[in-house]
Amino acid sequence: MPASSPRVTVFMPVLNRAHTLRLAIESVLTQTFDDFELLLIDDGSTDASVEIVTSYRDPRIRLLVHEENQGIPRTRNHGLAEARGELLAILDSDDAAHRTRLARQVGYLDSNPEVAAVGSWLKVMNKRGRVKGLLVRPTRPDEVRAQILFVSCFKNPAMMARTEIVRRFGYREQFTYCQDIDLWARISEAHALANIPRFLTRYRAGGDSRKNETLAFRMKMMAARTQLETLGVAFDDRDLERHVRLRNVSEFEPDEEYAEWLDGWLERLLAANRRHPIYPESHLTYAATERWMVVALRRLRAGGRSRDRTKRSPLRRHVPGLLARRATAGLRDLAPAAASLFD
Repeated sequence: MPASSPRVTVFMPVLNRAHTLRLAIESVLTQTFDDFELLLIDDGSTDASVEIVTSYRDPRIRLLVHEENQGIPRTRNHGLAEARGELLAILDSDDAAHRTRLARQVGYLDSNPEVAAVGSWLKVMNKRGRVKGLLVRPTRPDEVRAQILFVSCFKNPAMMARTEIVRRFGYREQFTYCQDIDLWARISEAHALANIPRFLTRYRAGGDSRKNETLAFRMKMMAARTQLETLGVAFDDRDLERHVRLRNVSEFEPDEEYAEWLDGWLERLLAANRRHPIYPESHLTYAATERWMVVALRRLRAGGRSRDRTKRSPLRRHVPGLLARRATAGLRDLAPAAASLFD
């Protein structure tokens, strides 16, 4: 790598973001860490996005333009190919970075050379840029590794990674949606991943009003299929669909049939991991118990057989340990998170 290369490439894909782009760019230009390039790739915008980027005279900005739209997976892979930095920080063009984000993530990766990528907790903005909620994710590598079988442990615009590692895996271009879920799950099979318990990114929810939810669910199923095949558990398409629904139980109402299936399914996953240990066993047990508990609490409102079956489930015995772990993790992460919560 040439001596003149920046330590960090901040990569920002752009498509018709004239209304949010200045906030995103200026959140990068005002970072406390300044050894970076800001690489923007415009994917065929038809609004004033390109003109906004070219209005800045900061030499750290580098703009590439696609004359025709190529889609987000291909654009992200183009960014990977063009990045000059040893580290790659991702920020979408409708989001914003806390001013200490780069410094904290560079410091974390320097202190933890075994970690390939690190994210952070996020503040959620509405379409007008006002904070309306928080996204909290598991922080330590063993927790992340186990949880990633069940939930999304990262948001792409909060991530910083070692460029060569991400470049080696790349985004799979058949994933028109959810390519980040697939990427970080595949990387987690070979490398440690983590999150910093600070709110270092402001993420704009609901930015893609044209999103095809049915297709996005199919993409999640594709990513989950890869994980389950790697684990070596036997499953059919119905198992796969139900497993993906575990990612966000609040989006559907689990019925008694689903709850009964879940008891057996989670035990099959744990048994497969005992035969072929690719997830840390104790952390996977607690991750499975957490998913079971979320569904069980929803179903307990129905009473009757659901209550009796819940009492008989072998996962029930892990609930006290899970709650103790969650309390310990909450206390551990609270102090660093609080420092960035009100910034």
